[in-house]
Amino acid sequence: MKFCKVSLFLALLAAVCLPAVAQTGVKLDVPFDFIAAGKTLPAGHYAVVPARSMSRDAWLISNDHTSVMVLSNPVESPATAHNPSLVFWQAGGTYSLVQIWDKEHSGRELLKSKNRTVVADGGRYVQVAAE
Repeated sequence: MKFCKVSLFLALLAAVCLPAVAQTGVKLDVPFDFIAAGKTLPAGHYAVVPARSMSRDAWLISNDHTSVMVLSNPVESPATAHNPSLVFWQAGGTYSLVQIWDKEHSGRELLKSKNRTVVADGGRYVQVAAE
């Protein structure tokens, strides 16, 4: 009985502690204002980390003054390795966060907002590398 209690305690401890240890993230300086989850964030130094949840779907983007939570889906790049970075879609002077790369071959693609305006031409991807 005592062995079962100890085993249960260790299993619960691992379930709580391992996700916190395994969390990865990106720290970087974004040189321009940008939009994430419908909110405009100012240029500056940001930390981008998985939100404290059981999945990697929610990410927290924050600095000393503001924060926003974004929802995402996994994205893979088996043939091309990526440095930790953020990818923005730049169109008409506006930068919108579209991807988070925290590992070489896997990252996160932000969910599209229902209110997002699609610009047909004239846009480009801009990548900002982590520190």
